[in-house]
Amino acid sequence: MGAFAAKLLNQDMTIERYACQFKSLEVEHVFLQSKFGQDKKIAQFLCCTIALVTALVTFFDKMIIQASFWPETALIGRAIMVSVCILSAFALNYIKSIQSFRLVISVFMLFLFLNMQFMAITYERFYILHMFFDVIILITFYFSTLVSIKLSVFLSISYSALAISVIYFSKEISNHSFYMVVLAHVAANLAGMIMAAHEHIIRRELFVRNTQLAQLAHEMKSQALKDALTQLPNRRAFDNAYEEYQRMVKQQQGESKQVCVILADIDYFKRVNDTHGHEVGDVVLQRFSAFLTDSLRSSDDVYRFGGEEFVIVLPLCSVSDATVIISTMIARMNSEMCEVGELSLAIRASFGLTVMKEEEQKSVISRADAALYQAKDAGRNQLVIKF
Repeated sequence: MGAFAAKLLNQDMTIERYACQFKSLEVEHVFLQSKFGQDKKIAQFLCCTIALVTALVTFFDKMIIQASFWPETALIGRAIMVSVCILSAFALNYIKSIQSFRLVISVFMLFLFLNMQFMAITYERFYILHMFFDVIILITFYFSTLVSIKLSVFLSISYSALAISVIYFSKEISNHSFYMVVLAHVAANLAGMIMAAHEHIIRRELFVRNTQLAQLAHEMKSQALKDALTQLPNRRAFDNAYEEYQRMVKQQQGESKQVCVILADIDYFKRVNDTHGHEVGDVVLQRFSAFLTDSLRSSDDVYRFGGEEFVIVLPLCSVSDATVIISTMIARMNSEMCEVGELSLAIRASFGLTVMKEEEQKSVISRADAALYQAKDAGRNQLVIKF
């Protein structure tokens, strides 16, 4: 997530307040993908809730919607609504893309709106209490943010216009009642727009903040696993990677596929610090780190264990190949000078090589360290192998 968050932060994460979406289409797509699973659960919950409320109102309500208001066609329409809601909730499990999801939700909302108006036409000509149930559904879909704010507003305003027209042309009500209907839909749309806009923006602001926190956590973790001076992985990073090296050891195929571990130490490094100062010593450590990294294969790893000690891991490498690699490095160091400002320093190093064994607990470092000290005792600037 950290690397992905870093990539996102390089994009334009500005939120367009009126459109209620990110200016960058790529960031918008990633945001929608991040809440896709949650949106499906919300949609399923809404479908089930609408089915349940519709069934309860149809068959158990004794006060608002009485039996005389329910002709057979209305009952059929309600049964269809409940069935479609349940089927839609089940079918959402098989939706895999955002585009398909939004299409299904839009079609479902369109069906719901038309079905509700079909119900309105079948009621008695003086009955308009169903309208309040419609308004609740309207606000719910606004607030769910399952579709974009533009589509949500378009569908809701279109539905309000349709619902008001149905009541105006098919009901026998007073002007006062009709004004109340219009006011209810206008209020529902205004409230819905405000709530939906805030919800869309808040979710995106939270996404931006979470992305920034994920990047910060990734950077903190990276710094915890990285040596500040040389920018090489540190001892903790080696400990974290040890299990993976052990997995390679278990899968090794003969002597040509071993995991070689080398402990390297700069010879007489203390003299550099004492003679030229720690600033020069720091530069030498940085140059030596770069030298090790440049001299190895892309699959190899280098860790700074502390001071002037470095651990080199050569995965899937035979001892003979590892010997060639280290010997080449020694020869190259002997032929080059380290230029630090006006200083020209001869930097040499000793190396202790061993092979990682299966299911050993860090004793590989002890063997490499013993080999290193043998190299030091034998005159330094050389490689010693110890099994």
